[in-house]
Order: sequence, then C-alpha cells, then structure tokens
Amino acid sequence: MMMPRSSSLLGTTCVVWLAGCGSGASSSEREPQATGQTLLADDTVLVTSTTRFYTSVGIAERVEDLSASPPEIYTYDGIRFSRNTGSAVPGGWRFTGVPRGEYYLRADPINMVDILTSARHVDIGINRLGRPDAVYTNVDWFPLQLDLRNLSPWVPWTGDYQQGSSFQVVSSEVDMMGELTLFEAFPEGATSIVTNEAGLYSYLWTNIPVFQADRGDRLYVNQFSEFIAGRTSDGTLVGYSSLTRSVHLAPFDLVPSWEEPLPLPISAEFQPVNEREVALDWRLSEFARMAPEAHPRAVPRGSSFAVRPAPHGPADGWVGYAGELLWMDMPQGTASDFTTRLRFGNPYPSNWGVVGSVSTLYFSPTQLPSNPARFINLASSYTATEAIEDLTAGPVIPKVSPPRSFRIDRKPASDPQRVSSLNPMISWVPPAVGKPTAYEVKVRQYLPEYGAMLDLGSIYVPGSVRDVRLPPGKLKPGAECYVTVTAVYAPLWDVEHAPLSTRDTVPYRSAGAFSSFFTVP
Repeated sequence: MMMPRSSSLLGTTCVVWLAGCGSGASSSEREPQATGQTLLADDTVLVTSTTRFYTSVGIAERVEDLSASPPEIYTYDGIRFSRNTGSAVPGGWRFTGVPRGEYYLRADPINMVDILTSARHVDIGINRLGRPDAVYTNVDWFPLQLDLRNLSPWVPWTGDYQQGSSFQVVSSEVDMMGELTLFEAFPEGATSIVTNEAGLYSYLWTNIPVFQADRGDRLYVNQFSEFIAGRTSDGTLVGYSSLTRSVHLAPFDLVPSWEEPLPLPISAEFQPVNEREVALDWRLSEFARMAPEAHPRAVPRGSSFAVRPAPHGPADGWVGYAGELLWMDMPQGTASDFTTRLRFGNPYPSNWGVVGSVSTLYFSPTQLPSNPARFINLASSYTATEAIEDLTAGPVIPKVSPPRSFRIDRKPASDPQRVSSLNPMISWVPPAVGKPTAYEVKVRQYLPEYGAMLDLGSIYVPGSVRDVRLPPGKLKPGAECYVTVTAVYAPLWDVEHAPLSTRDTVPYRSAGAFSSFFTVP
C-alpha cells in the first residue's frame, strides 16, 4: 500500500504565479540562479527535483529531498557502461566525472525511468494538483452514506458499450479524483438514491487525502448518463457516457482510516450543468490502415474518445488528471469511419480548459518462446490529446505514425530472436507521418508465474536520436521481453531538462511500434 506522499516531501514552498515569489522574476530571469549553470564544472551534472502544485490561487513550487531515492547516471564508452551514484548537495544531487555528451539519467530508480540527455542541469520534479500542504493517507476506499436528489433518470449498466449511469468525484483543493460506487442496484428512471451501500474509491496513487473544512476542501460529485452516439457500419450500437448533473459539496472534514471508519454522509441536490456540443468526424479507417506500421502482424483492437477538464489551465500546456466530461469506447475491431455529434456538461470554473483525447490500440497474439502453444497479446497504441476545439476542428486522422526500420541489434524487431547481451541496441528511423520531438522506449517482461507482463520502465529520448542501448537493470538473464518505440510529437515536452513535469502537455501525439518476443541470455 502506498504510504502518505507528504512523508517524503521536504523543502521550501513558494507561490510563483498570481501570488508571486521573491522579486517576481520571470522563469527565464530565474534560470541561471535556479540551475546553478555558471557554477558547474564541465564534468559536473546537477539533478534537482521541484514539485509544482497547481491550485486555484496559483502555482506553488517546492524543492524536494532526493535522498530517499537518489538518481543515478550511466555512461557508455562504446564497450561498457559505468555507473555514477553522485552525492547530495543543498537543493539537489551532484555528479562529477560525467563526460560531455549524452548519458542516461535514472531519474526514478524504483520505477526504472531513464532519460537520455546531455544537459548539465536536469530537474526531475513532477506537477500535481492541489495545495502543497495537503496530507495523503494509505486509504484508497471509504464508506459513504448517500442521500442524492434531483438526479438525471437512472440507467442501469447493460454492457461494455452501454455503461448506464455512474458517478465521479473531483476536488480542486486537494489531489483527489475517483469514483462513487453503488453496491446495490437501482431501478431504471430513479431520480434519487438513498443508501448506505456505497463507497468512495480513489483512482490516484496518492489515495484519499485528509479534507479540512477550514482550508476550503470540497468535492465535485458528477453524475454521468448514457447516450447513443450512433451505429457502426455493421449496425452495432455505440453508446457514450456524458456528464449531465453535478453538485459542489460544502467544505467538510475527513480523516480517512482503515480502522472502523464511519461512513461519510453526503446529502445533496444535483443541478443540471451547462452543456456543449462537439462534432466528431473520426476516420477510424485510417487508424486501422496504420496497424502494420506498428507490427507486421498487428490489427486494431479498440479505439476510444474522451473529453477531459484541464484544471486551472492548461497552465504552461500541462494537463493534470481530474476525470472526464465524456468518454466513448468503440466496439473492438471497428475499422470504419464514424461521424457523430456529442454533448457533455461542464461544472468547472471558466479558467479550467477542456481537452479531447483519441486512442487506438494495436495488438498481435504472439507465441511465447518458452511455450509455443501459448500466445500472448503484445501491443502499442496511437494517442493524441489537444484542446477540444483543435482536435475536432476537422477530420480526426493520424498526425504521427510509428517509427520505421525498427531493429534490435540490427535485426528486424518483428522477428523473434535471442539478443546477444543484457544491453542490446534498439534502433529506428523517423516515421513517415509527423515530425517527432521525442521518442519513448519501453521494455516489458513476461512473468510466467503470474501470466502477466511487467513494465521495466521507459527511456525518454530527444527527437534527434535514432538509437539507444538498454542501460543496466532493464533486462535480466533468461527473461522473455518485448520493446516498444513510440514516436512523440509534444513541442512543450522538454525531455532533456524537465522530462517529467513537461511530459503531459498539449498538444501531444504519439504512435508506437512494438517488437516480437526476444529472449535474454
């Protein structure tokens, strides 16, 4: 179970937007002093971690202590890798003896996140929603006592593509997004719900935070209703879920606990919300035609469309996760174009933006080398997220395609193979469509004891790079793995200097190619 996030967050905090910090210098004016670039020797790298908290009154920054999970650097001299553990310095972690040129920064040793960079200063902080002094618990579920009135007529769940009515909960004061779940059925058409058989689930790794009424901590409770978007070319009905009603609860106190928790009472009258309509011209046939570029034997598995709020922005292009306003899943294997008009409600403040996302999954059932009678689904995807008006301004088509000439140790990655070492070379050439600003290389290992894939972490790579050698720790002897290389167009993603905080920015488009299984000696 995840321990409270606040226990490992140390350092000072200042608000740098609206409220200001120090003299109010711009980010460009603060850069030399903040990074210490002029104080670094030629062979020195400084790694810092600055968490940015997005709130209704601005953005607060906090410099974090890296000692609990210190970063590492790996350099390759053409023959072997060398590991550099660095040492703590005030405000960060310093490495000496790092030659000029590219190196691998293991920003997150626990989750094996690596950055290929040549920068002398890298900030590996992240962005979060909510106030910086919030306390997060190890509780991800909490019982509720509900008295909900003036709902949209209730629709029971009838299938994967007709999901009926549901609830989401979102806070703008603390980092909380989750689901309000009912443990009993309610009749079709019901407009009120009174029950003790309900619970609050957190979707986030931070779990459920402590709520403080005197700090103004509140929740939006949003009702989603089912609508019909149309039919596919073979007549299959396509439904979608859309936000129709909402209530913004008054500030309340809550200290989540696993020890005999008393249900949190929620008594509220829901209200209709302002609605918006978007026209969607989704050229699914073009996404389906791209499947062989992901893998010669790949087929499209499923496609989805979503509309999401962008809390407090998107400031600096960053989009945090605060649930959905609408989502729609197409029936598996749909490869025909789909045109429709969709409506969704939005209860959030006018300074919250709205983004749209599309995704298509490609997969290939692949023989397991150690057990040819067993087939495992290997996969990659196309994803795009941008302002909703930009995404739907014209036909939705692929604007970046998977990398080409994808190879492992100079052999086609789509061929099953045994690599020569624990550090094979992964190479590619740019895609036929789009101009990537970055690439993501991700390795996954099959775990026979669980019948599942284990994510071995990503390598984030600048868009000018055409190959990487897997650094130490990615592969284990005897493992059965596959690798994906994803071309990314994200002009605001600063891979080399701020790889984690700028990754989830808009516009963002990506398309991945995936290998067949390879075995490790």
